[in-house]
Amino acid sequence: MEPTNLQKAIAVANKASQEDQAGNYEEAIKSYQHAVKYFLHIIKREPQGKEGNQKIRDKCVQYLDRAEELQDYLDQKQVTRGH
Repeated sequence: MEPTNLQKAIAVANKASQEDQAGNYEEAIKSYQHAVKYFLHIIKREPQGKEGNQKIRDKCVQYLDRAEELQDYLDQKQVTRGH
């Protein structure tokens, strides 16, 4: 049986977390962003009920915040190297 979109989104989010923990920040950023796209598609096309949708939105905010933190870190690291 093929995985559902929700299962795919969770798998991508888990990959993002693993890449993050392994220090592969560029790959983690891409995966967090990809997971958010999957989750937003789910909310739009396959509503999970009010509570379910809110949980998904909350996770999306967390993933986007983390991706932004990682990007800021990488940008700062790049600036530091440039000096």
